[in-house]
Amino acid sequence: MRTTNKRLCLLMGVCLALTISLSPGSVSAEYPDRPINVYVSYAVGGSLDMCTRAICGAAEKILGKPIVVENKPGGGGTVALALLANAKPDGYTLASATDSGIVRAPQLQKVTYKPLKDFTPLIAYAQVVNPIIVRDDAPWKNLKELIEYARNNPGKIKYSSGGVGTGMHHAMVLLEVKTGIKWIHIPYKGNADAITALLGNHVQVASVGPEAYPFVRTGKVRILAIAEAKRHPVYPDIPTLRDLGYDFVNDAFFTMMGPAGLPVDVQNKVESAFTKAAESKDVKTVIDKLDLVPVLYVGKDYDTHLKNYWSRMEKSLKETGLIKEPATSPY
Repeated sequence: MRTTNKRLCLLMGVCLALTISLSPGSVSAEYPDRPINVYVSYAVGGSLDMCTRAICGAAEKILGKPIVVENKPGGGGTVALALLANAKPDGYTLASATDSGIVRAPQLQKVTYKPLKDFTPLIAYAQVVNPIIVRDDAPWKNLKELIEYARNNPGKIKYSSGGVGTGMHHAMVLLEVKTGIKWIHIPYKGNADAITALLGNHVQVASVGPEAYPFVRTGKVRILAIAEAKRHPVYPDIPTLRDLGYDFVNDAFFTMMGPAGLPVDVQNKVESAFTKAAESKDVKTVIDKLDLVPVLYVGKDYDTHLKNYWSRMEKSLKETGLIKEPATSPY
């Protein structure tokens, strides 16, 4: 009898264990089941920070969980990406970055991650349109006139940028190489300081980022050219460097990245949520306010873009003498 009772108890225990294991509460929770962290690769208050907070605010409504935004600036956008490269690939740690931190900075300086191997490209949703500007009272009405003056007056033109190795420093070095002119680079810690130097007449030209557009709108500065593939839709009369015969495009996209090895279902859910968020009114309002241009590269398309951009960037950096070989291997 005791043996029978023991067997009955054992059987009941097995049945209970099976019941618990098959109950809905025991199945792995569907992603996401807790807050998501997003590192921002630049400082609070900048254009990337503003866009990140807008797109994350829209995405968390779609995903149904909070998205916690944390700024990790430094190293030309590489600090946040280094943290992301070491994050667990579960979808709960992402990074808001730019192409510069993935493609440009690693070619100019050694980083701890492999740019084209250690990440899962998710989405690129906004493009920065970088201008070459002068004060409104400057005598040069277009880039041709500026280059002609620089050719006839070697070393007399000083230009500011947001730092050595930035895309817009690269653009000015390329113009030197292609035209044989000589002008003096005055690097600053950021675009805002570079523009202030121009407004204060400490330099004659600034090659900078979107921080210039408020001053364009108020008439304090004038754009001579932009360093993008297409003309800015808000300023369609301003030529690109390509329009002027210089094969230079400074692709600068605002992006969301994940660590390498994201599960396919998680990747698909994140891409879908941020794609919908990029199309929301709140995100479009911020993009318009900052004079950015909406774009959309998702998943494999964005991965392909980054690989192509790496090759183009490497070729141009070598051509201008800024590097002999990339400081970091892409893989």
